[in-house]
Amino acid sequence: MNRQTSPFKFLDSYEQKDAAIFFGREEETENLYNALSGVKHLLVYGPSGAGKTSLIECGLRNQFSDADWFALSIRKGENMIASVFSALNAELEESISLDEQTGLPLDETLEWGHLVENLYSERFQPVYLLFDQFEELLISGTEEEKIGFFSRLNTLIRYRVPCRVILIMREEFVGHLSEFEPLCPTIFHHRFRLEKMTRLAVQKVVRYILEAEAYKSFFISEDSEALSEKMLEKLPDNREEIELAYVQVFLSELWARSELNELGKAVLHEGLIQPEDNLQRVLDAFLKKQLTELAPLHGEKIPLEVLASMISERHTKLQMGEKDIQRDLLQKEVEMTSSLRDLLEVFTERRILRVLRSGNEIQYEISHDVLAKVVGLNLTEEIQLREKAREIYRVYRERKGYLTTADLDLLRPYESYASYPPELATRIQESETYIQQERQQELQRVKEQREKEEKLRKEAERQAEIAQQNARTARQRTRIASLVAAIALITAITAGWYYQEADREKDKNRQALERIQQQQVEKVARELASYGDTYADLGKETEAQQLYHQAIDSLSQYQDSELYREIAKKLRIE
Repeated sequence: MNRQTSPFKFLDSYEQKDAAIFFGREEETENLYNALSGVKHLLVYGPSGAGKTSLIECGLRNQFSDADWFALSIRKGENMIASVFSALNAELEESISLDEQTGLPLDETLEWGHLVENLYSERFQPVYLLFDQFEELLISGTEEEKIGFFSRLNTLIRYRVPCRVILIMREEFVGHLSEFEPLCPTIFHHRFRLEKMTRLAVQKVVRYILEAEAYKSFFISEDSEALSEKMLEKLPDNREEIELAYVQVFLSELWARSELNELGKAVLHEGLIQPEDNLQRVLDAFLKKQLTELAPLHGEKIPLEVLASMISERHTKLQMGEKDIQRDLLQKEVEMTSSLRDLLEVFTERRILRVLRSGNEIQYEISHDVLAKVVGLNLTEEIQLREKAREIYRVYRERKGYLTTADLDLLRPYESYASYPPELATRIQESETYIQQERQQELQRVKEQREKEEKLRKEAERQAEIAQQNARTARQRTRIASLVAAIALITAITAGWYYQEADREKDKNRQALERIQQQQVEKVARELASYGDTYADLGKETEAQQLYHQAIDSLSQYQDSELYREIAKKLRIE
């Protein structure tokens, strides 16, 4: 083997041929075998990095003889339903006709069970359908695709031919299956959970790997116990669980640091471990190193952009063909400075990507979920904002009706990171036009309301002025009546005074009457003068003169009397 190529599994899953170096899962393998016994389907789940695929492809697979096991590993691809038909059809000697566009049978009456039955008839082996990375369907599948899958799955597990289905998925997505339980009521009936290895178990696995007979042609380990213990010391915070993938990558790093002995074998020892090493960050350091080395030839940002296009918004790995990746980069407006195919080949050589073949189609995926997660954590702020923009655009594309002003304000900042999809751009333009029209209509309504209010205000002021004028007129008339009554009183007093004069009353009574008369005359004169002036000030000169003369006329019979002259004098009349 080339000195530059590590013999360790790195991020690759264990396969049937790796039984000699697959350690630490003996108990779990037996438990999984027993869980599958007597059931038509099994849900295998656990945290990312627990080794679910390796347990099935290597551990479980080696529990069966070739006569008892014919397994097809199926991934979602473009469409999960079509992928099942394609995988089964590829193994049939007498294949069926599939639609080139949809990948579904041209004969719409055919179901998975028919193909499984044909396959069993040809091979006489129980068929196992292994749906690895099953969460891909839940993450990116259409609603129609999901409904179709679970409906067909429910039919298949009741089919009479020997066929077992294993759904393999990350445990954080298991809850999403409940939505489809009505379509496949037994989906949760048979389950198997795989946990991560404990710290002690991983240390034993490392020691077994370093001492494995299959590796002795590649390296020697001076002290496997000391080296495995020293490696686990680089696990921060004394964590009790760890993904074995980190250990495999770290072993490959130690392999690269080692020197060859005279036999051409690498010598591994604890002295290769450096003080700054961190087992939890070994993948992050590995990725950064690869990106740095690729930057001069492929561009500083391009390698990370390509890897970013191959993970979901939840940082899980996606299967993609070269054309799919090219299309995604085009949508992101990422310009390649070198050949995309060359870069994909380099990623594959460096074990960052793995190649998957489906018929004549070649697809790529990041070699492990934990690496996909590390890629997600290394996304630049620009890429993160662009990915967030695409997710927000997807949400708004699914909404109906016009967008609100708040919606538009939320969307605008992201346009600089990712252009609006054509259909969303059209909705935004239509929404802006609608909002502008609504604003104009609202301004017109406000203007009309203000004009109405102003008209009502002026009318109210006019009515108030009329009411005030009527009130003033009523008060003046009341006071004139009071003055006339006072004049009548004065007349009566005057008449009484003459009567007393005629009867030659005593001087004492006459003087008293004169004082009373004089007081009344002064009072009436003052009031007449005051109200006369008031009327004159109001521009009613004629009405004032009439008031004055009314008083004089009522005393005309006393023109020769001193009383008349006194009143006339008070009223300033010549």
